[in-house]
Amino acid sequence: MSQMSILEKIKDAGVVGCGGAGFPTHAKFSGEVEYLIINAAECEPLLKTDHFVMRNHAVETIKAIEMVKNQVGAEFAVIATKRYYTEEIAALRSAITELNASVTIHEMDNVYPTGDEQVMVFEVTGRVVPPSGIPLMVGCIVSNVSTMWNVFHAIQDDAPVIRKQLTVTGAVGEPKLLDVPVGTPFEVCLAAAGGTNLDEYLFLDGGPMMGKLNDQSTIAEKVVTKTTSGLIVAEDTGYLHKLHYQTVEQIFNETKSACIQCSLCSDLCPRQQLGHDIHPHKVMRHFAVAEDITDIKPDPIWEEAMICCECGICEVIACPMGLSPRQVNIHVKKELLKQGVRYQTDKKEFTPDPMRDYKSIAPKNILIKMGLQQYADVHLETMHYLDVDEVFIPTKMHIGAPSIPVVSEGDIVKKGDLIAKIPDTALGANIHASIDGQIIRITEEQVHIKRVMS
Repeated sequence: MSQMSILEKIKDAGVVGCGGAGFPTHAKFSGEVEYLIINAAECEPLLKTDHFVMRNHAVETIKAIEMVKNQVGAEFAVIATKRYYTEEIAALRSAITELNASVTIHEMDNVYPTGDEQVMVFEVTGRVVPPSGIPLMVGCIVSNVSTMWNVFHAIQDDAPVIRKQLTVTGAVGEPKLLDVPVGTPFEVCLAAAGGTNLDEYLFLDGGPMMGKLNDQSTIAEKVVTKTTSGLIVAEDTGYLHKLHYQTVEQIFNETKSACIQCSLCSDLCPRQQLGHDIHPHKVMRHFAVAEDITDIKPDPIWEEAMICCECGICEVIACPMGLSPRQVNIHVKKELLKQGVRYQTDKKEFTPDPMRDYKSIAPKNILIKMGLQQYADVHLETMHYLDVDEVFIPTKMHIGAPSIPVVSEGDIVKKGDLIAKIPDTALGANIHASIDGQIIRITEEQVHIKRVMS
């Protein structure tokens, strides 16, 4: 099998990163690097799907890692995971031994955010990715462990990505790991986990820290994508209530009156600890003296906000006043991007904080702050496979351009058929039918397929 055929198979299958923003995997694997790092940290509390892949699909995953290692010319292939994942590590080591694979395991402490790719690169290699840069700049590629499982099936079986595994937990009747067709409505996933007895609730699309927080009025609009990792239901109260409903104007007024410039948000920032020039407390000071929320112009301090990784430590853990440095950084980023500003630095050397190891954040503290600690000890070991009669498949669930539909309303499609392709000369991902059925409706945002009943 040629190297090009591997990339073509991955591209044809529409594989994207499972663990984050959904970068098209064929593009990520098109270069050469020294380190291939597999992100098996699953550092967001409560999420368990990567655990399942490591325990139950270790052999396929290691085979994929070896194939990709050869593809990118890596000298080292390293699985980075948490040392307390003992059962998962045992399964991976057994597979490595069985296959006599040139893959190693790097064990990390149970802290957040070990799954951040720049943090992980430093943990494994001691190298610092430049601000606003990517691991490739220091000879590394980072890919999620579940992505590698999809890569295996793309290469070995020519199988497209049409199903997604996710964790459904929190205030639900029966927390579950679900394997569902891409495009399955969240409401169906919630029902499969026993629904919720809450009259009013919020839900997280993803993990507690990096997931998107929504109220129940929007759940009918949400569907499972290639990057969906979890659906977490929570009471509409306390910290999560404030986080969801506060406006930028409210944050602005609170910052003016309450920010005490203690600098804890900067001290605990994982990117600042790597030596990046980011100081959220200085951005907060700028925000506090601004005339209004649009009074943001190119300036060295404002521009530091552009390299925020939005991990949430500053607002969930650090700030003693309950302010939201992350939300301020996000707002500032948007305002600067409107003005065409891009972060730039001439700095070449980065000195990590020597006290970095003493500033780590335990996931349990995150759950306590968010009011989710009662769900921390839920054990999910079985994957429940769900078939549905109707899917709403987004045309953009990846970094890059939206995919272009290649089907028409009324067409009959089979599971795995290509329904939307990458635009010519663009970065993107192919999209396939996740069920057998008829194309009911096509919009710019999605393709609606309904099973035809005989």
